[in-house]
Amino acid sequence: MRILLLCNSDSLAIPAVIEMQKKGNLVAVGVTEKSGKILIPTLTSVGVEQENIYTLNNKNFAVTLTQLIKDYQVEVVFVMTFPWKLPSSVLALPGKGCINFHFGLLPKYKGTDPVFWQLKNMEQKGGISVHRMTEEIDEGPILLIDELPVIPGETFGIHCQRLGTLNSSTVNKVIELLKQNEQPQIIQNDQTGNYFKAPDRNDLTISWKTQSADEIEWLINATNPRYGGALTTIRQMQVSILEVSPASVNMDANNPQEIVPGTIVYADMVYGLIVACLNKQFLKINIVHTTEGYLSGTKLFSLGFNTGETFY
Repeated sequence: MRILLLCNSDSLAIPAVIEMQKKGNLVAVGVTEKSGKILIPTLTSVGVEQENIYTLNNKNFAVTLTQLIKDYQVEVVFVMTFPWKLPSSVLALPGKGCINFHFGLLPKYKGTDPVFWQLKNMEQKGGISVHRMTEEIDEGPILLIDELPVIPGETFGIHCQRLGTLNSSTVNKVIELLKQNEQPQIIQNDQTGNYFKAPDRNDLTISWKTQSADEIEWLINATNPRYGGALTTIRQMQVSILEVSPASVNMDANNPQEIVPGTIVYADMVYGLIVACLNKQFLKINIVHTTEGYLSGTKLFSLGFNTGETFY
């Protein structure tokens, strides 16, 4: 099967590229100008010929794709994290259509960056939803869903690496499905699921007063490394937290006063900083990013951060 791949990610697409190369299915790859500097060397390193890699821009990519489909006699276009909507003129060209590999579970998580939203929302599983493309984003009939359980504590980056590994087998399943005269498919109802936009600053910011310790930890994992950590403030300085872990603290039973969430309740050179959360739960600060660099909780203590100070 002659496949043209459109991709915008290395970790999610490269394992599948290797598999398609091995089977002799991949005839050409299209990447965006923005991602080309990173992706082209990676693609050539796994055996894709430089002459078969095309850099696309948003102004004329449809014209370029039309020509590529004709020149390479493309039977199907595979799309993996490609950021631009394909026009109907392109969707109709390949004999077996245009197939999107959506790295989240449809129909619940449509739109941008489902990995972030699934982790932030503390979902127990993610996966790859493969669907036929239409002019509406993530709305086409679903051919296949490969689910992937979320490992407790895994970050955005770890989950993406695991999705990429899974994708190397998913792509073979899809190729076999497309060889059949009829493919099983699930028709999506326009009213099902949610369409998510790219997370904004508010989505990336910790709310110590309203989020539980678990919610804060999952948010932090969802932002690492893609968004550089979850945002918070201390001493009127923005800090990005990249890693925390649950902690147990025995507070003075004789002091019934409620501790304000975000308050540092314990600090030393061994454990670093431990912060209070809602419902008498606590998180140990492991790694943060500030303008001075990446710092451990222990390093923050040595720099003078101490009990009684508050993240907000």
